[in-house]
Amino acid sequence: MLEYIKRNTSRLQIGGIDFEELTRQYKTPLYVYDAEIIRTKFQRLRDAMPPHVHIFYAMKSNPNLAVIRILAELGCGFDVASIGELTAIKKMAIDGSRVVFTGPGKSDDEIALAIQLGIYSFNCESENEIIRINSAAKKANKKIKIGLRVNTDYAIKETIKMIGGTQAKKFGIDENQIFDVIDRVSKLENVIVVGIHVFNAAQVLDYKQLAANTKNILRLACDIMDHKNLSLEYIDIGGGLGIPYAEGEKELDVIALGREFSDLHKEISSLSTVRWIVEPGRYLSGECGVLLTNVVDVKTSRGVRFVITDAGINNFLRPALIHQNHPVRVSNKFDHEPANIYRVEGPLCTSLDCLGTDVKLPDIEMGDTIAFFNAGAYGFSESMPYFLSHPIPAEVMVKRGKVILVRRRIEPHEYIEHCII
Repeated sequence: MLEYIKRNTSRLQIGGIDFEELTRQYKTPLYVYDAEIIRTKFQRLRDAMPPHVHIFYAMKSNPNLAVIRILAELGCGFDVASIGELTAIKKMAIDGSRVVFTGPGKSDDEIALAIQLGIYSFNCESENEIIRINSAAKKANKKIKIGLRVNTDYAIKETIKMIGGTQAKKFGIDENQIFDVIDRVSKLENVIVVGIHVFNAAQVLDYKQLAANTKNILRLACDIMDHKNLSLEYIDIGGGLGIPYAEGEKELDVIALGREFSDLHKEISSLSTVRWIVEPGRYLSGECGVLLTNVVDVKTSRGVRFVITDAGINNFLRPALIHQNHPVRVSNKFDHEPANIYRVEGPLCTSLDCLGTDVKLPDIEMGDTIAFFNAGAYGFSESMPYFLSHPIPAEVMVKRGKVILVRRRIEPHEYIEHCII
């Protein structure tokens, strides 16, 4: 969490910049991203992975163009899941061969734009989707590569349920249906099956679990290749690479995970020419982000100490949605020891507006600035910015000691003007 943030100070610094310099200029709530952390996390993962493993950033975790630019410059690929993310790829002039398109309910407009951009492959969620992609490809007079997303009969047990499990899902094609679907879609003229995709867990910190899950995915791919005489170009093993949130959680050992992947590659010789795709999202973007929010009230109710901040679930939904606290510190009392247990809530007129429960903090006073860490993934992008008509925070990036505004703050009067009477 605080790996790259200076601790030998009484005040929080992000990328060498004092927090108050940021909040004075851009107000709170404010999202701050440290560019160096993004680079470090990508390079650490790239160095740990063997050459046959290709990294495709899951843009859904943080689609800010400044984040995308850094990863694109580092040679990362991209996993997109919407027309907005495809539009970002187009705006950044990223080669479509570095893009896979995943996610249920792909619209006709999304499919058409993806084909226009020349993406590497669609990870397909259903047979109907494949038929629609085939029709769009025929209209464009192209033959399109696709992968089949499989809802497997096995999964990693998630600490907090997000995407995993073996139950009925909107994601993918059930494993017991996959052979029949391959038989039918292989007759389509404008799509060709070149990949298998499985994404069945999120926020995993145990490299052994990830390696065991990957081995199951590879066995499934081999089974499909053997029974259906398919020649696969890629196996997309999904994401799931976690980061520590709670006290005592250890960082994912990506070096050990890379060794496991190397061993699996040697063990399964039939896959020696197949590229593996891994789709980290939060692993690359999560730890770069800090949400800064000012304390506007402190009160006690029925023995519970409350801190009321100017950020709420409209800005930072994840803690309430996932029921997981993020690491929290007081920016102007960074070296102070915890003194009390607080419930941190926002300014919204709903009891759902909770950013942290049983949070250990120093004595809090009005005017203090609270920092929520690991907010670079599913922070700004997962929130509800228009809920109860508060300002929409700015996003800034600290890069080589300079502060860059990467998305400006939007005041309520601006979006109210968008309404038509």
